Amino acid sequence: MKHACDKDSSVQEPATKRIKMTHNQDYGVASSTTESQMESFNEESPDMFAEYDDFVPDPHSGDAGVSRGLTIQELPRTDISVGSQYPPLQLTSHRPKSPENGATSPLLPSHTVLVDLNSLRENRVPSPYPKERVDKWDASHVRLPWSSSSRYPVTIGNREQLFQRWDVITEALSPLKSLDWTLDSKVLAIKIKDAIMKYNKRYVDEFSWRFVMLIEFLEDLEDDTEKQAFYTRILPGMVELCLQGPKAITGALPLLVADKSASITLSQHQISVLLANAFFCTFPRRNSTNKRDFEYKFYPDINFNRMLSNNSRRAEAQLEKIKTILAYFRRVIESPPTGLVTFTRQTVPESEFIDWSKDTTPIPDNFVRLSSAGVIETEGKGMLQVDFANKKIGGGVLGLGLVQEEIRFTICPELIISRLFTEKLMANEVVFMHGAEQYSRHTGYGDTYRFDGMHTDTVPRDMHMRRNTTILAMDAVSFSRDKEVQYEAKFIERELNKAYIGFRPLNPNLKRINAVATGNWGCGAFGGDPQLKFLIQLLAGIVTDRKVCYFTFGEEGLVTQGWKAYQSFIENELNVSDVYNLIIRFKDRQDPKQTLFEFLEEKISGNESQNGGDTSRYDVDTDEEEEKTADHTKKSANQNMAGNEESKKSANAWSTNAAPECSKQTSLAGDKSEQVKESGEVRVKVEDDVEAVSRMEEGRAQIKREDLDTKIKKEDLDIKIKTEDPDIKIKQEDLNTKVKTEDLDIKIKQEDLDIKIKTEDISKTIKQEDTSTTSNLTNGAKIVGESKNGAKIGSQQNSGDETKQNGGKSGGDTVKNGANPLLADDNGKKAAQTKITDFFKK
Repeated sequence: MKHACDKDSSVQEPATKRIKMTHNQDYGVASSTTESQMESFNEESPDMFAEYDDFVPDPHSGDAGVSRGLTIQELPRTDISVGSQYPPLQLTSHRPKSPENGATSPLLPSHTVLVDLNSLRENRVPSPYPKERVDKWDASHVRLPWSSSSRYPVTIGNREQLFQRWDVITEALSPLKSLDWTLDSKVLAIKIKDAIMKYNKRYVDEFSWRFVMLIEFLEDLEDDTEKQAFYTRILPGMVELCLQGPKAITGALPLLVADKSASITLSQHQISVLLANAFFCTFPRRNSTNKRDFEYKFYPDINFNRMLSNNSRRAEAQLEKIKTILAYFRRVIESPPTGLVTFTRQTVPESEFIDWSKDTTPIPDNFVRLSSAGVIETEGKGMLQVDFANKKIGGGVLGLGLVQEEIRFTICPELIISRLFTEKLMANEVVFMHGAEQYSRHTGYGDTYRFDGMHTDTVPRDMHMRRNTTILAMDAVSFSRDKEVQYEAKFIERELNKAYIGFRPLNPNLKRINAVATGNWGCGAFGGDPQLKFLIQLLAGIVTDRKVCYFTFGEEGLVTQGWKAYQSFIENELNVSDVYNLIIRFKDRQDPKQTLFEFLEEKISGNESQNGGDTSRYDVDTDEEEEKTADHTKKSANQNMAGNEESKKSANAWSTNAAPECSKQTSLAGDKSEQVKESGEVRVKVEDDVEAVSRMEEGRAQIKREDLDTKIKKEDLDIKIKTEDPDIKIKQEDLNTKVKTEDLDIKIKQEDLDIKIKTEDISKTIKQEDTSTTSNLTNGAKIVGESKNGAKIGSQQNSGDETKQNGGKSGGDTVKNGANPLLADDNGKKAAQTKITDFFKK
């Protein structure tokens, strides 16, 4: 078959040569078409009249390219590792009140089934339901062209009379079943156009009703075999399908309106009848899209006139699209399909949305696969397959669109019929399409799209003869005008909620759900950031417990960087709210060139993402607070005098509770009294061969306490008690005081989950004398612990002298105004003396 644009290059240059740079709206990649690709494209695509080749895709073909995470085989897939996912249908035991509802589903409310389920048989077209035709002509149902209420004006003589539209359509199309295929190709093509325009006269002068692409396509049927096959088999078969409408669809077909969950189940044969009517543009009231009072202004168009008329862009690819659609009609004419397809509009109220800022679901390991190779419809077999949808489902499939959504609808034309009854999607809605079959293969996208031969779908069917392929149509927000606004919390939450609605299983009774196959949703021309969209879909998958298979469509960098980010979430034990709260801070980044992954790495490496999304958890003592003057420290200590007795009890409680925490082995060795920091390990070398080696996991030691957390600050080798307000600052979680260390004077850090502190007779070491706690550290050992929020814990002994601390008893007694907390009080004030005997032994 010769391409139209090859006839006379001086008249019209092929679209593939005119437009060398393509930008894929939904795949999210811009590709410069190479000369070799051009040459390959300009070669003839497979003949739609050729014999079927029973092509079966290689299930391991997705292993090429760069991939990280789970293998395809490890992901749960329908009919492979998990059972059927879509809710089953349930036969009604009595005649329903509404005759068009022949069956119900307990899990799919408002489910209209226009097929007699008792008639389901292998290799037999099922019967329609109900037996007697129901005719509804109202705003809640599709206005079918064979309705008795559908009229069309016909001029007879000088008078205009109203006739049944279906009679006019039948009279106009019937002659097409017996055209003389030997006539001139252009003459035959114009006969098809004229027949369609007999019941669409008001559009005769409109650009989108010229049918120039159809005429151009049919003129290319130079080969007699092709031409004869089309005019003697395919075209008559399409007309016959179209005119079967009143017999094939006997029930009223409801509209899937906004803000209401509902489902429709049709047979594949019924869908082919409806699509044939769409090809011949028979649906009334679906064409006046520019009128303000247009009844279907919130619905996509369904008649094929735009696809068959528009050649303003990518003419070559558009011809390939028409070829793909006609290949579908050839298949269903020669071998009528016998299965069912269910369309479900899922609406979720805002009250059921996730609070992303507080969700504590941990980021799990072994949950995701990232791959630069493979496509959703092939390598995603058995998974929930995402359609990067337009608000009006199908996008530009009936126009010039040829990216992710439009291509999927073109190679699986049964999806196109969803445009007949699906209103524009709202923010809290998605559409599931279960059972659609793939009829063709393709290569390329956009300007490089090509029909690549017939496809034999081998996906098993469920108990209701539906292919176990579920396609999820979810629309993204377009940020093409201002890409930066996508990082605002309201838009991030919108996309998170949309993905959450889509990933939520329709059947809540499932014990195990299949993975979702997705990719750069809403990127490309929509301006979405692939890094952000990966994280959004990852979080949505986690909260719905649906593993994610993410195809980057050739972007290897996204695979490696996305995997690195995912691993950092796991290593730092982050949860959903942690990641969410970090993402929404990205809009305030200092460097506008910084990527989202780079920003997250910076914040996580700085431990800013620890402990959930509650930012108050990070309101600890900062470096600035560490540098507050000694006067403030004295003032805080004086204000704390009233808590003297309580502090004594707390100090004793601290000593008692600290002992068990320190009961792990302690090793003492050393030569000199000096402190050494090396490789995250603090070595305290003290005279007389005393050395304390302490390590704490993730830079923090947890010391259990009951009522009080005393923050101790060390300056110039002296111990000071630092307090704020009248009371000592208390920060307690789960009855534990987490003392975190940082690089001040001494870091106490744990590595390899070991705390190496040898102790002997710890339980006997704390001894309270009178009103003070006295501790002797043998051989002049000095152990200092320092918390992340500025608190430092220490005990000191110099040649048998007792250490004198501010306030006396670990924050119990305080010093009067002007008193030097580092000096002993000669006026008889009680000083805090800590005496620990035999606490550390070599």
